[in-house]
Amino acid sequence: MILRAKDLNKDQSYFLWTLTQEQLKHCVFPIGEHTKPEVRDMARKFGLPTAEKKDSQGICFIGEIDMREFLQRYIPIERGEVKTTSGALIGAHEGLPFYTIGQRHGIGISGEGIPYYVTSKDERTNTLVVGEGPYDEGLFTNEIMVEDVNWIRGVPSKLPFHCEARIRYRQPLQRARIMKYASRSMNKIGSFVIRFNELQRAVTPGQSIVFYQNDEMWGGGIITNEQREKR
Repeated sequence: MILRAKDLNKDQSYFLWTLTQEQLKHCVFPIGEHTKPEVRDMARKFGLPTAEKKDSQGICFIGEIDMREFLQRYIPIERGEVKTTSGALIGAHEGLPFYTIGQRHGIGISGEGIPYYVTSKDERTNTLVVGEGPYDEGLFTNEIMVEDVNWIRGVPSKLPFHCEARIRYRQPLQRARIMKYASRSMNKIGSFVIRFNELQRAVTPGQSIVFYQNDEMWGGGIITNEQREKR
């Protein structure tokens, strides 16, 4: 099994949901019972040069470079329309991969005193959809369709499975229940629907959702582009 780390601010279990039992047999997590300050104290005690090294920020492996500039090196620009959630055409974008759900800055569209936020990306029509203000209803849902689910302990014996889940790293755990088969189009092994007790903001297809019960991480999956409901 995989448990959350003692230092919840540095807990990395969110990124480990794809591991299998075969892989876990060969894994050791020697500092999971320590906080980051305690680990630094041990590093000083043993004279390790990393004792005073600053924590890494952002995506450390790409270096000091703007994310959009980095992506443009590998992804061609394909401009398209920007529409509001009501369907009004209000501008153009520089390529869907350069935007994320919930984004406000860098959209290139200015409203009349009301900021726009990205609510969805329609890849079929290459359309960026935006809503007005941080509380636009298009930013919220309590139901998520998930595929490619990996259960570290095996599929729960009984569904719905009541648990806690997070849709992004360091998000406070949210109460939810997991049910089999999100829709007819996803009626396949490894597909589930997750229904949260509370509305979730800026749910992003392609990102991971990870499941917990108490301090144990049970597994996770990939959020899909399937239609989500608001309740």
